Amino acid sequence: MKRKVIYALLATLISFGLWMYVVTVVNPEWEDTFYNIPVVLENEEVLLDRGLMLISEEAPKVTLRLSGNRADMSKLNSSNITLKANLANIYSAGEQSLTYSIVYPGDVPNNAFQILSQTPQQIVLSVTEWKSKDVDVQVEFTGAVSEQYIAFKDKATLDYEKITITGPSEVIDRIAVAKVSVNLDGQTDTISQLFDYVLCDTDGNPVESDWITPNAEQVMYTLKIQQWKDVELRLDVIDGGGLKREDCNIVATSNTIRVSGSEKLLADLEYVVLGQIKLDEITGDLSTTYNIVLPEGITLLSEKNTVGVTVDIPENLELRPFTITNIVPANVPTGMKATISMTEKVVQIRGEAQWLDALTPQQLMIHVDCTGATLGDGTYPVIVTVTDPGLAGLVGAMDTEGILVTITAE
Repeated sequence: MKRKVIYALLATLISFGLWMYVVTVVNPEWEDTFYNIPVVLENEEVLLDRGLMLISEEAPKVTLRLSGNRADMSKLNSSNITLKANLANIYSAGEQSLTYSIVYPGDVPNNAFQILSQTPQQIVLSVTEWKSKDVDVQVEFTGAVSEQYIAFKDKATLDYEKITITGPSEVIDRIAVAKVSVNLDGQTDTISQLFDYVLCDTDGNPVESDWITPNAEQVMYTLKIQQWKDVELRLDVIDGGGLKREDCNIVATSNTIRVSGSEKLLADLEYVVLGQIKLDEITGDLSTTYNIVLPEGITLLSEKNTVGVTVDIPENLELRPFTITNIVPANVPTGMKATISMTEKVVQIRGEAQWLDALTPQQLMIHVDCTGATLGDGTYPVIVTVTDPGLAGLVGAMDTEGILVTITAE
């Protein structure tokens, strides 16, 4: 029984050896087919230098059927066979046919195989003229910002105001603009983000092509959005010279302005002061213009940044000079002494004639305000008061120069 098993194994080995001999020695030739081998396209930069470009959908592929020594053939597969086509042989646009060369793996000689068939024998490429140009980036808006908010569209910024596009001439010529769509619906905060764009023709229709190459895929767009508010304009009117604010007709070309800013800044802003008017400095009707000065972080939305103001004073007022001899220092700092050398001062008093007729110099007093005085000579402001209570609100002194005072240690 054991002998039969040994004889069977021996027969099998002899049969395998005979088969190997026939395959490798007696009949060494072998055929095989290699599918979908991609063709490597060389020297594409030469094509671009000639103003041409490829618009083929995908790299061409070839099927090869080869014959050769079985040992060499066993080293081949579709991924280690290289096919090359030289694009430098193309000189014009249109459908172009090119031959290709076959390169086998490095340890296999190029003459080791016979080409039984190659499908196709030539590859066909679509070639067109290429062009590059700049197109404007155009921002289009949909929706609107929330109520009481404003979008500063005229001050918005783009990191690319133009997009450079390169591609087939017939496609590039159709493109007029790169459109960016920004949705403002319900926006209350500043927008600063990257946006996609759509290349469009002159009619606004999208132009699509797989062969367009832009210099930027997206654009950064920044649009400031702030809350707005109407704010009152005020004048700081200081009574004096026998006049009170209610005695004058004060008219401004605008009583409110529209401003924008953060919610906190606007909440804190109740009014804007245009400037100060001292009635004791006005001797007649006044017409002046004030610049609108806003706190930092607040933006003026109104068209004009100035406001005209007119002040009409009553026509029945007169100015008369009075010589005042009652001159005393006031608010002298502790430890100091004020000495006034002036014994009398002429002051212009304004009021209606009947009240000026009733006023005497003895009813007028000058207080020299020495607040913050320092040692030595200095000129300090004066305050003229009417001591008669019956006339105090009916007449008043005009603005007057200060008086020289000598301050010494007490």
